Amino acid sequence: MNNFYVSPEHQIIVDELIETQRHYGYQKGWIYYSLLEDKRSKYFTLGDCLKIASKLGYQPGWGWHFWREVQ
Repeated sequence: MNNFYVSPEHQIIVDELIETQRHYGYQKGWIYYSLLEDKRSKYFTLGDCLKIASKLGYQPGWGWHFWREVQ
């Protein structure tokens, strides 16, 4: 499997977290910690994590860091 694959299921999880974060006015870091606690995030690909970084306005290095963190 290509590590840059972006899973539609994982993107739904992230989009719901982003919507919750914005609705309640949480900081962007809330998404990071919420994903770390979510057991499904260990299945995220590098592509998923890079996409999350992009959606949050972070540099790609954030995606690499997060991906290594959840592996």
